[in-house]
Amino acid sequence: NCDVVFFIIVVNEGLAEQDKKICSLAYERGRGIIFVMNKWDAYENKEETKFKDIVEDIRIMFGHMNFAPILPLSAKNGDGIKLLMDTALELYAQLTKKIDTSTLNTALSDWLFKYPPPASRTAHFRIRYITQKDVNPVRFLIFATRPEVVPETYLAYLKNRIREDLGFDKIPVQLEMKASRVKWENREKTIK
Repeated sequence: NCDVVFFIIVVNEGLAEQDKKICSLAYERGRGIIFVMNKWDAYENKEETKFKDIVEDIRIMFGHMNFAPILPLSAKNGDGIKLLMDTALELYAQLTKKIDTSTLNTALSDWLFKYPPPASRTAHFRIRYITQKDVNPVRFLIFATRPEVVPETYLAYLKNRIREDLGFDKIPVQLEMKASRVKWENREKTIK
């Protein structure tokens, strides 16, 4: 029921299997996630443990969450708390951000032009339009002529474009496909 998850990792203890399941559940529900490396003060001056090495380990372990911020924290010393709170507010702003449909479709047109959908005789489809279905969690609805044949790689491309171009770079973004034979421009004519 939360908006943003502070996923606390005690640096010298690592993660249990249950921790990974909880984190995956938060991701599936579209919640903002911040990996918080607590007790960082205990490792700060040691050569063998470097921030970038731990970040790399987390990125490997949670590869599908490469967008999630990773922050060092020392609860004992109070270091990193302001950055953590600022980051949480930034994630909440992204989770509640609404993009109007005309802006989305202008961006979609540009994305389709730069990287057209793959075409073959068996997997031919057209992407018609996009709309934002919901905020917190952020969901988009894409209408296509044959959504069942749209490859996962192309959906990943569109998801990455939404993240990078529309300002959702630190949160999970969910895409849903729906069948449509009507072009966006002709939609209102059909409804009337």
